[in-house]
Amino acid sequence: MIRKRLLHRGMLAGVFAVVGCLASGQILLANDDDDRDDHKHQQKQQRPPQVLKQGFESTDDLLDDAIRNEKGPDFSAWLVESSRFVNVPHRSFTPDVGDPPFVDLPVNVGIIKAKNGDITLYDSGWKQLAYIFDWNTSCCWYGIRNQMKAIGLDPDDVVRIIIGHGHWDHAGQLSEFPKAVLYVQKEELRQIDFFLNYPVAFNQGHIRAVNTVNPLTGQQVGPPAQACMRSPVCGYPPQTVMEILGKVLGGKAKIVDGRHEIAPGLIIHPAFRGHTYGSQLLQVNTPRGQLVFGSDTYSSWEGIRDWFVANIQQTDTIQQMLAYEKCYVLTSRQNSFNNCVSAHEPKSYTAAYPLTANWWNIPNGNCSRAAELTLANGQKSLVSHDQSANPPAQQPASQCQSVIPPHVIRP
Repeated sequence: MIRKRLLHRGMLAGVFAVVGCLASGQILLANDDDDRDDHKHQQKQQRPPQVLKQGFESTDDLLDDAIRNEKGPDFSAWLVESSRFVNVPHRSFTPDVGDPPFVDLPVNVGIIKAKNGDITLYDSGWKQLAYIFDWNTSCCWYGIRNQMKAIGLDPDDVVRIIIGHGHWDHAGQLSEFPKAVLYVQKEELRQIDFFLNYPVAFNQGHIRAVNTVNPLTGQQVGPPAQACMRSPVCGYPPQTVMEILGKVLGGKAKIVDGRHEIAPGLIIHPAFRGHTYGSQLLQVNTPRGQLVFGSDTYSSWEGIRDWFVANIQQTDTIQQMLAYEKCYVLTSRQNSFNNCVSAHEPKSYTAAYPLTANWWNIPNGNCSRAAELTLANGQKSLVSHDQSANPPAQQPASQCQSVIPPHVIRP
């Protein structure tokens, strides 16, 4: 009990220290070009309600980024499935869509490779296995380093990780890449700070970010016993917070405040409250145009296509729609919304989601899947990396029996 309390207090102290030092010059600020004309400047000041200043980007600015990024280098891109939510009520995910009544939702991770071989990850998938196998109806987890090796990529080439947000199924394997630099929004750290200390008076302690320990009794309980999993408070259990803070406090993080150009061809765009307070998108220049990775802000590609809200319990609907607009503008010159990359689209790894139509089962990957999105710079296809599978294996999910890896149940 004492150890658990000390762990919790230590995490809180770490978050307070990080957020308290945010003004110390370690933040990568949203960058505005000095040569933008007065009309565009006026547009910036007329931002929609509820939009933070550093989260606002005008249509003109986004079009400028689409054109500017096209002049940068091309990148290759793949998706891998970190794990899979199974038998989720469809309307709990996309309220406007109820057919079929239950769906499986992949947890997708983006892999982006530069000409020099450097790899950028967008999100890092799941690591807290108790959440997958004991407190969720989920399957198919396979460690991302092993996934990369199985499809023909070297995990030691990962130089940076951009997390769309800090929830457990998207920021869970950061420590697997000790040399990689984490990019996280200042607003995301602020949200973690607030929700780790979520006032007990709001709900007698029944909803907590650290939702595997009852804050009133100290008893260990798993979700959904405290009803956290479908509320904005949840998503930051200790193991995941420590993954994030391990990077921040270890000097392997860049704290971003709004839009930020990482390198030619790679631009971060804010999507504040499109899912969490500090959600962010990643624009990538590729041979098929601008890809825009959106994590849970873009939970559903069909939602973007049809303008339906997705993951509504943890989303500000206005902000999600504004984030959809960003993708439409950034991808307007080639392929439009078909270049919006979703974290949980039920039709992923099928021809029904065109971006992921070129998919295959990861060899010995515990039923996890991969998709080749686009190739650049003479990059050879990885679809045929498993030479024994020609054509590549595309086993229906219903025919693949995954196994539960050994794991310890802890917060």
